[in-house]
Amino acid sequence: MIENIERTAAIADAMTDIRAIDAAGIDRDAVELIRRRLLELAELRELFPWSDFPADDSKDGSTLYLLSQDADHRLALYIQSVNDTTEAPPHDHLTWACIVGLEGEETNCRYDSVAGGGPPQVSEKITIRRNTGIAFLPDDVHSIHVQGGALNFHCYGHDLLDLPARNYWAEHVQEWRTMKVQFPIIDARP
Repeated sequence: MIENIERTAAIADAMTDIRAIDAAGIDRDAVELIRRRLLELAELRELFPWSDFPADDSKDGSTLYLLSQDADHRLALYIQSVNDTTEAPPHDHLTWACIVGLEGEETNCRYDSVAGGGPPQVSEKITIRRNTGIAFLPDDVHSIHVQGGALNFHCYGHDLLDLPARNYWAEHVQEWRTMKVQFPIIDARP
């Protein structure tokens, strides 16, 4: 990947702001501020063309590109590129998370509290596209559904590969299970 100096500077500026928000403490207001800052970064659309972040032929239909990660694994920014279709079952993140659209559409279903271990119930559906986004606290549960491709920012309060096993709803057995993130991530940092 060819280094883009403007893109590198814009990412660094955004992550400096996001670090400051994170350092002040995370709550719903804080993740909303992070979501807004990522929307500002997404306005620089010309710095993040889909052609620089092509989806490969992975088994889940998507490719994650690492744009920024703190040395202590605290904060990480990715671009998820989906060529056509991908889905993720209802799951948590164990850290805060924000998703902001660049191209295409990604439907996120947010679920009511799943205390007691029962099946998740959809509380709202939000379609992420250009100029929209969604923010989650560590125990929030959501699922992802993409058809027709999408390019989105995914920002987390902790590096995905360093997280402990996360919880997800295994529909085929009607129970919550744990999963460790194991998919490849392309390091796109300069």
